[in-house]
Amino acid sequence: AQAIWLRTCGQAIKALGTKEQVPPQALSLSMGPRRSSSSALVGLVAGGSTMLLCGQVGFVPTGVVQQPPSSCGPSWGLRQAQASPPRTAVSAGTTVTAPGVVDTSMVRQPAETYMALADKGAANAKKPLLKTLHQSIVSGCYVGFAGLLSLSIAGNLGAAAVSAPGLQKMVFAALFPVNLLLILNSGGQLFTGNTATVPMAVFEGKADMNDLVRSWGVSILGNIIGCGVFACAAQYAGLLVGGAQKLAITMTVMKTSMPFGQALVKAIMCNWMVCMAVFLSEAARDLGGKMVGIWFPISAFVAMSMEHSVANMFLLPAGILSGAPITIAKMVVKNWIPVAIGNAIAGTVCVAASYSYAFGALGK
Repeated sequence: AQAIWLRTCGQAIKALGTKEQVPPQALSLSMGPRRSSSSALVGLVAGGSTMLLCGQVGFVPTGVVQQPPSSCGPSWGLRQAQASPPRTAVSAGTTVTAPGVVDTSMVRQPAETYMALADKGAANAKKPLLKTLHQSIVSGCYVGFAGLLSLSIAGNLGAAAVSAPGLQKMVFAALFPVNLLLILNSGGQLFTGNTATVPMAVFEGKADMNDLVRSWGVSILGNIIGCGVFACAAQYAGLLVGGAQKLAITMTVMKTSMPFGQALVKAIMCNWMVCMAVFLSEAARDLGGKMVGIWFPISAFVAMSMEHSVANMFLLPAGILSGAPITIAKMVVKNWIPVAIGNAIAGTVCVAASYSYAFGALGK
């Protein structure tokens, strides 16, 4: 059709130049048989343009649903799950089936997020021991990276930290969440996160108590190894000096001077925020959404001086290596034990049981 139109245009232009009329056959595509040359040319251009446009965009008659080209593929970064039955359109005896509504939302619904976390907890709980240990050690190192970054910047604010103590807290809190961003987006294993996801799997019948004990035990052991090794590496490399050294010592003394009950309650409040960061990260389907979901809850618990067991597995050894007058036994008894218990209570009760009651088996 395009070739015919181009040939007809040529004849019309020739007719204009010679003051002749275009043969009726040539004009029958867009106009009647008897029109002036000028009108013929306008009609041919308009009709031909429409023909070309339809050819380029793939015009389909009314009633037919056009399939998108297969070369386009699914939208990058969006979930392409089938959310409804296919739609069928019929035109001129031809049936065309189009895909149903595709879920491309950027955030999961809360119930869907909970079930996804339960599945994740079951997968984590049933991993081979060596893989769980490896991922836990790596995750401990990531916590060490974030802790060292925060100590290095917040500890060297100088006079600003003295005149505005809140500024030092804010800087520390703004930098520390990088650890969970690294861990959750690289398949890491963190004891504090596992205190919520693995109980979710247990509540939904996807794992049992043996899986829970194994997951918690191996992940906390790996986190201790990773954090401790990173603290030793930072000290050996000469990174725990100056303001970072002073801040590490101050934090270590403060964190081992609390009564058992106070440390326990601070740990419960802390891991409630941490597990909600895990929840929000799972709800988001793109990296930007995960960053936002992680950053604010983690910054909140740090700024409020709450107690995170895995963070303390780096900060307290770093403080002792920097010269804090604290023994390893006092560190374990006065901080690690009450904080680990409080973190476990928050993950299991405040988050896992709470959302299982809202969306899962405990509410049925």
